[in-house]
Amino acid sequence: MAPTSTLPDWLSRSLDALKSGDVDGYLEMYAPDAVHEFPFAPEGAPRRLEGRAAIADYMRGLPGLLRFGPFTDIRVRQAEDETIVEFTGHHHSIPDDAPRDIDYVFIITRRDGEVTHIRDYMNPLQLVAA
Repeated sequence: MAPTSTLPDWLSRSLDALKSGDVDGYLEMYAPDAVHEFPFAPEGAPRRLEGRAAIADYMRGLPGLLRFGPFTDIRVRQAEDETIVEFTGHHHSIPDDAPRDIDYVFIITRRDGEVTHIRDYMNPLQLVAA
């Protein structure tokens, strides 16, 4: 499982949709019964979203908090139905337009071309960092 620096097409399309504010386009990668987990979520924040509808409800709030920018330092490993992705997102906070560089690690499982599970190891402290 040698790493590459190129996102798989399906993930690239979804992240491009998110950058353009198209949450529905982002959600296209998910199976109806998908699960999106946030193991490092702070107290009071969701740690597990079950089903595309729950993921959609959560994701629809993000464009009001962040303006998503480019992704760099991409490392991708794929083996059968699992994809591990590391990258840095260069975003801006909506309330104050402050830059927010956020490091991500996604462990993604897919079935029949759709995402069924993501463990999203984003550091939530970077959302409020100066």
